[in-house]
Amino acid sequence: MHSVDINYLAVVACGVLSLVTGGIWYGPIFGKAWMEEIGKTEEELKKGFTPAKTYSLAVVAHIIMALVMAYFISLTSAASVVDGIRVGLASWVGFVAVSFYVNGLFNKTSVRLFIIDSGYQLVNLLLFGIILVSW
Repeated sequence: MHSVDINYLAVVACGVLSLVTGGIWYGPIFGKAWMEEIGKTEEELKKGFTPAKTYSLAVVAHIIMALVMAYFISLTSAASVVDGIRVGLASWVGFVAVSFYVNGLFNKTSVRLFIIDSGYQLVNLLLFGIILVSW
């Protein structure tokens, strides 16, 4: 069986980086468009929002995502930045984009929301791939 080599510090770094990426993605880049697509105002989003809990759970979720990505990178023997990008892109197409698309079909959400939300995960997975093969 193939041995799995995972850099856990890189995995945690990916999880933390996802918060920075999300702050930029859902802030100045797509914040207004995203709120329009979900039909909420900034005030509505702040009601009942617990930052410590929400951000902590988001980091944990992205650490899990990065851990699985590190596993895929190890199994595929990806070693270069291009390899990391390929694993990230394949993971996004095969798991994220398809899942978001199917959910969007049943939830009747817009293509614009699909692009915003899945695009955020695409950027994360590409960055994760780069970081995980580089460390």
